[in-house]
Order: sequence, then C-alpha cells, then structure tokens
Amino acid sequence: MSRRMPEPDNHPAVVVAFDHNSAAEALGISPTRLRQHVRMGDVTVHFSGTKPIYLLADLEHFVEQLPTRPNRLPKL
Repeated sequence: MSRRMPEPDNHPAVVVAFDHNSAAEALGISPTRLRQHVRMGDVTVHFSGTKPIYLLADLEHFVEQLPTRPNRLPKL
C-alpha cells in the first residue's frame, strides 16, 4: 500500500523578521533613518553573523513608542 505525501497548505508565510531594507520599508522610513533610530537605541536589532535582523514585534513596539503628534506644530 502506497502512502501519499500530505498536500502543502496554501497559507501565506508568516513574517516574523525583516532585513534592514525591508524593515525600513515596512516602517515607511528610509534605511538611513532606521539606522539613526538603531544608533539612538529606539529600535532593537538582532544579528545573524553581521546581517541585521529586525523582529516584527520590535518594529511594532518602536511604532507604538513614537509620538502621536508632530514635534513642531505649525503656527496658525
């Protein structure tokens, strides 16, 4: 009796981490701006060897900590 291999699920892959450029794109900021936030300690970065990896949870935490209003409001 032969057995069939189970069919793969057609579910999209769950993204849990991003490389540097993908993380910046996901945040809607430039890679340079993301580097600035990393240097200031605003964003946690992990490394696989020398490659920076950003966890989705860390990116979400970063966004949650951002101000909800611009730093400078225009004068009326």
